[in-house]
Amino acid sequence: MRRKPLTALLACACALALGVTAGCSVNGTLHLPTGVVYPSIKPTAGTPDQTVTHTFNFEGKQRSLTVNVNGPLLAGARTAEKSVIRFGRARENDWIKDYYPAFIFEDNQEPFFTALIGQLREIRDSEGLDADRYVELMTTFAQSIEYRTDPGDLSPKFPVETFADRNGDCDDKTLLLGGLLAREGYDVAILLFGPEQHVALGIKANALAYRDTGYAFIETTTQGFVGMAPESVGDGTVLKSVPQVFPLEGGTTAFGAADQVAEIEKAAADVEARVTALAAEIKSADTRLKQLEAEVRNLKSRMDSLMSAGDNAGYNALVPKYNAAAAAFNDGVASRNDIVAKHNAAVQTHTYIREHLDDRRGTFEYLRTRAL
Repeated sequence: MRRKPLTALLACACALALGVTAGCSVNGTLHLPTGVVYPSIKPTAGTPDQTVTHTFNFEGKQRSLTVNVNGPLLAGARTAEKSVIRFGRARENDWIKDYYPAFIFEDNQEPFFTALIGQLREIRDSEGLDADRYVELMTTFAQSIEYRTDPGDLSPKFPVETFADRNGDCDDKTLLLGGLLAREGYDVAILLFGPEQHVALGIKANALAYRDTGYAFIETTTQGFVGMAPESVGDGTVLKSVPQVFPLEGGTTAFGAADQVAEIEKAAADVEARVTALAAEIKSADTRLKQLEAEVRNLKSRMDSLMSAGDNAGYNALVPKYNAAAAAFNDGVASRNDIVAKHNAAVQTHTYIREHLDDRRGTFEYLRTRAL
């Protein structure tokens, strides 16, 4: 199950707001503040720093990111109030659009993001990654973080927590990736699926716009290409609702390889259908071969009996039938082997796609060399 960051926060927010600003009065009249107070971090002094390394595969190579996480920052993030506090006439839903950005753009995390982005840029520059592959590098990193839910804590983590913990659920990993992409100039948005209790990321792209959001889908809880929306999430939940879209400030750059991802998805669907169809043909061929084999064996048995009885005329009369049945059986074997070869080639292609979800460019080139 996913966390419920919105519905669970309202009750807490109201309760927290009651005890704040007592004694704030003007001319003897108590004036409560209005507006919303969002989650923030107050660093806790005296906490040691923590060196954290993440290792993951991207485009067939192992990559590593190592950041010295500030101890006071991390301790403060872990103890921070994660609920929204609403005062006065602040309407119930006024805070939602700024809730997740409060975690992403919390000022105290800027040195952490600077250090992490510096590591990512080193990989980008050393590998000569273009803007699209750079998106995929950051996405693959976020997807590689262990997916883990905490049923005892419904609130999201700050990105620095997710990085240091090396685990997180849908909103945790989405906030981390959203913070990276937004800071690197990409046009991204939080996609909130309320009924399904799921959070994903969207990115402007040249294809694969998800429903009416205007963004291509990025799922962080499992490995997949940018723009590839999952059939289900978590324990098999199907995303049926139209998500709320909360754009993140910071960028205008779009993902320009979604058209290739669309071609890969189509190829994968075609190959899967081909595997299913060929498997049915193999089953049918096996049934036919059993019939032909039984016919050949029956004729052979009859011929052996006639030969033993010295009935040469009867024996010779069955020879043409036996030869025809044997030829039909051999042709059937050859035909089945051809179908099996096509089936195995299709399986190999489908397996390649599934095993290279960290390498869109390589997968696209691979498919161009295959006769599907």
